[in-house]
Amino acid sequence: MLARNGARIIRKCNGLRSYSKSLPKGVPFDIHPEVENALQEGKPVVALESTIITHGMPYPTNLQTAQSVESIVRSTGSVPATIAILKGRITVGLTSEQLQKLADVENNPGAVKVSRRDLAPVVALKKDGGTTISGTMLVAALAGIKVFATGGLGGVHRGGEVSMDVSADLTELGRTPVAVVAAGAKSILDIGRTLEFLETQGVMVATYGKTHDFPAFFSPTSGHQSPWRVDNPLDAARIIYTSNALGLNAGQFFGVPIPAAYEAAGASIQAAVNQAVRESEENGISKRGKEATPWLLRRVTELTGGKSLESNVALIENTAKIGGQIAVELSRLSEKSEDRSQVYRGVDLKVSSTSQPAIEDTNRPITQNASEQPKPKLVVIGASAIDITAQAQASSQSATHSTSPGSVTVTLGGVARNMAEAAHRSSGSRHETLLVSPVGDDAFATLLHQEMKAMGMRGDGLLHPTKLSGTNAVSRRTPVCNLVLDGEGSLVGGVADFEAMGTLNVNEVLSHIDPQNTRLVAIDGNVSPDLLTGIIDHNNRNGILTWFEPTSLPKCGNIFAAVRKEFEASPFPLPSSPIAYASPNTLELTRMYEMARNEELMSSSRWWKTIDAFGLDSSYQTQLARLAQLPVHHKSDGSETLSFLVQDGIAQMAVNLLPFFQHLVVKCGHRGVFLAFHAQSADSGSWQTDIAQRRQIAVTTRTGQLLVIKHFPPITISATEIVSTTGAGDSLVGTLLSNIHMSNGQTFKSPEMAERAMKHAQIAAVASLRSSKSVSTEILPMMSLE
Repeated sequence: MLARNGARIIRKCNGLRSYSKSLPKGVPFDIHPEVENALQEGKPVVALESTIITHGMPYPTNLQTAQSVESIVRSTGSVPATIAILKGRITVGLTSEQLQKLADVENNPGAVKVSRRDLAPVVALKKDGGTTISGTMLVAALAGIKVFATGGLGGVHRGGEVSMDVSADLTELGRTPVAVVAAGAKSILDIGRTLEFLETQGVMVATYGKTHDFPAFFSPTSGHQSPWRVDNPLDAARIIYTSNALGLNAGQFFGVPIPAAYEAAGASIQAAVNQAVRESEENGISKRGKEATPWLLRRVTELTGGKSLESNVALIENTAKIGGQIAVELSRLSEKSEDRSQVYRGVDLKVSSTSQPAIEDTNRPITQNASEQPKPKLVVIGASAIDITAQAQASSQSATHSTSPGSVTVTLGGVARNMAEAAHRSSGSRHETLLVSPVGDDAFATLLHQEMKAMGMRGDGLLHPTKLSGTNAVSRRTPVCNLVLDGEGSLVGGVADFEAMGTLNVNEVLSHIDPQNTRLVAIDGNVSPDLLTGIIDHNNRNGILTWFEPTSLPKCGNIFAAVRKEFEASPFPLPSSPIAYASPNTLELTRMYEMARNEELMSSSRWWKTIDAFGLDSSYQTQLARLAQLPVHHKSDGSETLSFLVQDGIAQMAVNLLPFFQHLVVKCGHRGVFLAFHAQSADSGSWQTDIAQRRQIAVTTRTGQLLVIKHFPPITISATEIVSTTGAGDSLVGTLLSNIHMSNGQTFKSPEMAERAMKHAQIAAVASLRSSKSVSTEILPMMSLE
C-alpha cells in the first residue's frame, strides 16, 4: 500500500511502512500498517502524543497508561496512532515493542522532548524523542490525522508577561489544522493569559461539557469561561469539519473536564500545584524552559502521595474516549473515502486456461511490440499492482514464528490499472486505451501481462527495466502488496513494495503519448510531483487534455507542483485551467483546497482575477441554497438533502479550485456525484439553470464564460448487495475517461450528454460494488446499455 500524503514507500522495517513524504528528500516518515489502512479507507484515527510516555509519568505507569489509552481509542471504533521519533525516524503508530522501549526511560534515557523547533535536529541526529502537543500536531497534520487526544495543554506560564515563557502548543494550534482534545490547560499555568493568547492566534476554544467553564487539568473549573461549548461528539465533529472546509488553517481546542469521580481530589491537588510552582520559582526550575513542566508534575505527584498521578491517568483516558468518539463522527461527516489504496481484493489466483503461462516461461514477461499497435487515444499513467492477501481461519489461534491455516488470494490492482480496465471495457475498443505503468522482469509481471491479455487489454505500456539502458537503466520490481489478516479480517501486518513508482522517468513515459493521436491522458496520484509536472507541461504544449485522479489524501497534493509551474509561466487569467479534469472524493477535495491555500496558490494574481471574473453574487448564493434543499435522491422523503454541498463547503471549495482544474468531478459516495466546471461561451452548449428538474446552476461570468455546478443523484444499491468497495470509484472514473476521449472532449457540452455519460459511469461503479473483482466484468460499452 502507498501512504496518503504523496508519500512513497522507501523501505520496510518492524512492520511499518517507511515514507519519503511530500517533504524534502531524506526526511524519514514511517507509518504503521493499521494506521495507514485506516487513513486510506477513511476510517477514524486519533493521534496520541508520546511526551507523556517519555517525560510525563514514571515507568511502568507510563507504559500501562499508553496501552490503556490505545485500547480506549479502539473501543470507540477509532484507530490509535501514537506518534514518536525513533532513531531519527518520524513514526506514526507504534508497535508494542516500540512502545515498551520508549516507556523504559531508565534503560533508554536519551529520549528528548520534541516540539516543532526540535523536530529537525532530532531527526537529523537520529535521536529518540517523545513528541509534545506541538510536535504531535505537526506530524499528525502531515499524516492526514484530524483529531488528537492528550492530557493537558501547555500555555502561558505564570509570569509569562515578563518572561515570555509561552508554550509552542499555542502557536501550533494557531497554524496547524488538527483538533486537540484535552483536559483544559495544565493548572500550573496562567490560564487567563493562555486563553487570551489562543484568541489572538485565532483558535476555536470550546468546553466539552454542560457549562462554559474552562477546565484546569485536575479541576473541572478554572475561573475562566470558554467562548464556545459542546456536549456531544457530533457537534464537535461539525466544528472541526466546518473549520477545515472554510480553510481556516488553524486547530481547534476542546477542553474536557476531569471525570466527576476525581473532582473531589482537585482542591488538594491544586494546593500541591501552588506549592510546586513556588518551589520552582525559588530553585530556578521555572526559568529552565521545557524542563519546568516535567519537574512540576513529578513534584506534584510527590506532594500528593501519588493521587495526582491517578487523576492524571484518569483524565487522559477520558480525553482518549471523547477524542475517539469525535473522530468517529468526523469520519461519518467526511464521507468514508473510497479505497484509493493499493489494497485490491477480488480476483482469486485462478489464472484462466487461456492465459496460463507455461512453467518454463513464468519468469520471462510476455511483451507486445508497440510498433504493431495502433496509437492510443487514451493513455492512463500510474500504478499497477499484484495484491496478495493471506487470512487465517476464524477458528485458528495466531502464533508467532509459525504458520496458520487459512486462505491466500491474489488480485490485480493499482488505481491506474483499474481505471484503464474500466475504460477498456466501457469503450468496446481493443486498442484505444493504453496503460503506462512500471513493472519488473519477474513472475508478477508475467501474471499481470497474462491477465490483461485475457481481458483484451494492451500490454505494450507496461514498462520493464530491461527496456532501459545506459544512464536510464534502473532496477525495478513489479509492485506487490502482501497483507496478513486475522480470522476476523482485521489487518495484522504486511509488506508493500512500490519502489517501482519512484523509478519512472519522464522520457520513458512521454514516449507512449502520441501528440498526433492521443486525446486524453489520465494520471493517478501515485506518480511523483516531478513526473506529473513533466507530463502536464508536455500535454499543455501539445493540446492534450489531462485528467488527474487524486488517489488518496496524501497523494492528492502531488498535482500542485505542476499547477504552480503553469501559473508562473502564465500569470494572467486564461480561458482554460492548467488541468482539464480532476476527480477527488469529498475528503480529497477538502485536502486539495487546504493545500492550495497553504501553498499560497490562492494568493496569486491569476487565481484572484479568475475568481473575480466568475462574478458569483447573491443570486448565485440564493440558487445554491435552493439546490441544497433538494433530496439526495430524486425519489426521497427528504430526510437526506444536498445540504452537505453548503454545510460541508463542497460547492465553495470546488468553485475555488476551478482556476486550477477546468472540470471537477467530486465523488460523494452514497450521495451521488457533484460536477463543477467553467467553459468558454462557444462551448457552453445548452446549459441553463434548472434546479428543480436537473439539479444544476449555470452562471454567465463577467468574461462571457459559463460556470456550471450540477448534482447527479446516486443509483440506489442495498448494503447486502455490496461485495467490495474496492475499485468502484476507479470504475466510475475509467468509464468517464472512455466517454470523454470517444466524444472528443464533448461529454459536458450539454446537460443531456453529461447525464448520459454519468449514468453510464455510475452503472459501472455499481457493477463493481457488486463484484468480488476491483473492476466488474459486467461493465459494458454505452451502446450496449441503450
